[in-house]
Amino acid sequence: MLIIRDIKYKDLDFLYNIENNQENMIYGDYHEPYSMDILQEYIANASIPLHISHQHRYVIDNDEIAVGFLDLFEYNAQDESAFVGIILDLAFRGQALAKNALMLLEREVFNKWGIKILRAKVFFDNVISISLFEKMGYGVVKKSLEKDCKGHIKTTLILEKIIK
Repeated sequence: MLIIRDIKYKDLDFLYNIENNQENMIYGDYHEPYSMDILQEYIANASIPLHISHQHRYVIDNDEIAVGFLDLFEYNAQDESAFVGIILDLAFRGQALAKNALMLLEREVFNKWGIKILRAKVFFDNVISISLFEKMGYGVVKKSLEKDCKGHIKTTLILEKIIK
């Protein structure tokens, strides 16, 4: 059964492997490897409430196996919004897990945090992510230029969905 849950110390090795996978780094905003110490500290602070930390990480758990992460970030209480990021371990892609996890997240953030708008920031060439968000009802609301992990300027799409 697919669930989303808070991150725990038992997820440390999985977190380390996902965060330090060079193929994944091209999609994030941090492009240097993380040490185990830094990630342990991150997990230790993960219980800080969203309204204080402005971020929260969920583990995507399929039949008690961690398969990916959903990240809330740039939480804004005034407009009841947050950005969402999603990453699945390569072995678990193509199974509709990201779509189903995103549906769970939308209900969770609406009910628990009162978030009514979710946004995703995606490079234009990440067609798999764009397709996922568009299938889930997110629409492009803005385009901008940002540097990727190699310093190249790329078009970034901001996709948005109003949660009901």
